[in-house]
Amino acid sequence: MRAAADGSLAAEQGVTAFRAGDYQAALRSFLDALGEGLDTPDLHYNLGATYYRLQRYPEAEREFQALTPDPKWAALARYNLGLTAQRAGRPQQAMEYFEQTHRTTADPNLRALAATAFERLRGAPPSPQASAVISLASGYDSNATLSPDAATVGVSHQGDRFVEALAAATHLLAGSTERGWVAHGSLVLRKYADLHQFDVAGSRAGLSHERYWGRVQTSAGAYFDTAYIGGDRLEQGTSLDAQASSRLDAGGELRGRYQFRHVAGGGGFEYLDGRQQRLSAEAGFTLAGALLRAGYQLELNHRRDLQQGSEFVSASPTRHALFASVALRNVAGWQADARGEYRVSRYRDPDLIDAGPLGILEVTRRDRRYGFGLRAERRLSASWRLFIDYSYYRNESNLDTYDYSRQQLMAGIEASL
Repeated sequence: MRAAADGSLAAEQGVTAFRAGDYQAALRSFLDALGEGLDTPDLHYNLGATYYRLQRYPEAEREFQALTPDPKWAALARYNLGLTAQRAGRPQQAMEYFEQTHRTTADPNLRALAATAFERLRGAPPSPQASAVISLASGYDSNATLSPDAATVGVSHQGDRFVEALAAATHLLAGSTERGWVAHGSLVLRKYADLHQFDVAGSRAGLSHERYWGRVQTSAGAYFDTAYIGGDRLEQGTSLDAQASSRLDAGGELRGRYQFRHVAGGGGFEYLDGRQQRLSAEAGFTLAGALLRAGYQLELNHRRDLQQGSEFVSASPTRHALFASVALRNVAGWQADARGEYRVSRYRDPDLIDAGPLGILEVTRRDRRYGFGLRAERRLSASWRLFIDYSYYRNESNLDTYDYSRQQLMAGIEASL
């Protein structure tokens, strides 16, 4: 009885603070009430409304979603889910919630509010036809050469400082954001302070058709990309890319993707000629205010491979990868993302290695690679963000030549235009 009374008192204090506009204090009181054992629809609604006011939209969605199975609260919860989706930049999903509210509620006032919100979104001006992201960063790469961990003759040092610039843009060519043709373009440049032979440049251009089918979004496109290393063309490729994502009732998401790419290696890299396929599936969901994702990717390669005299090197791996990430939207004013990956590779044909007196050795290459990364962003203005990114990868192979570890740390600024 005492705990219930304490919970009710804390909830009342939360309502008072909410009405006074002190949403942080209201949140503390509502969470105290929950901790005291008070677990009522009113409390969850008040928590959702408070998270909404604090712009913590994943948490707000979680609280409102918890009310949808209750017939007494379902319509109001869906209306507030519509408001939350609208603020989170998902107008199509917001319209679905408003339409559901209008169809199911018996409250004439709520029905009118839902109809008004639906019409405002339907008649809202279309999203900007063009968008772009640019970034400029500086950092350190501990192993730009991907050399084995043991010292390698002829490599003066593996690590080096670098600067990196990136730009990506999309433009709606025809149709609308709900169903239309979109052009894509991107460019990335990385220049090392000393190891100029490992400078990287890459570009991509393509066209895709985007469409929303209620809760499902699909994309199908064709792209052309080119990569250079040290000023020489490493490879160029043409690819087909098909994607689909579906939103779930509990605020989660399922994604699937298939990519087919035809590759042509540059001068000295002809062994990369061939084709590559990737098939991936992932799921995303919110938990305790965090956005979690986990997935699997299968990669198939069929390349020309490298034949030099009696020696042979396969460049055609089959890869299985598991990956996961977690995103925290507000950590002392920062958005933090952590990611991890584990990948297994088995190469298509055995390598043939000239071992001198031992003759030709036949070994099928098998690799295991694991890695993790951390990224933190802080908004400087409506368009500009500061970011810091760290990553670590370790590759273990049954052929020592391909054992390596690599760390990268960079910091920079990024703008969305």
